[in-house]
This record gives sequence, C-alpha cells and structure tokens, in this order.
Amino acid sequence: SRDDLGVPAGVTVCQLSLAGATPGATPGDTLLLTRLERGREPVSVRIATQRSQAPLSEVLREFQRIQREQREANACTERRQWWERRSQLDQRMQ
Repeated sequence: SRDDLGVPAGVTVCQLSLAGATPGATPGDTLLLTRLERGREPVSVRIATQRSQAPLSEVLREFQRIQREQREANACTERRQWWERRSQLDQRMQ
C-alpha cells in the first residue's frame, strides 16, 4: 500500500539510480529518478543518456580511470612529478 513506504509524513524522498536500459540489464546509460511520498504512489522517470554528448557509462569509466591514476600518483615520491600528474588529473575532472 502507499502508506507502507516507510517515508515519514511531510518528507519527500528523491532517489537517483544508475539503471540498465531494460529491467535486469547491466547498469549503463540510463538514470532512474524516483520520488517517494507517504500516501502517494511512487513516481519514476527514466532518463536515457546513451545518445547525449557524454554518455553516462563513458563518464563513469573515465572517473574510475582518474581515481586509479590518482592512487598511482599518490605513490609518487618526487614532488614535481606528483604536481604534474595531479594537475593533469584536475584538468580531466573538469
């Protein structure tokens, strides 16, 4: 029932999830935005990103690469080299 959502009265919960294009698919280029309110049916909207300028799956892969390279840069003991790598990663984050 709508009252069994576990959401307190007067509170609205919005959840953003990474989803596959179809139920059961591997998460990829679809965002699922869900709104939950006590006493109301949940509302969900799918937002496809695969045809956008920067598909979500590629953005997430690049972010994982940047995180990995940051861990590698942190192991660098030469200060100048560390700053060069850090600067390059900062530019990629933008």
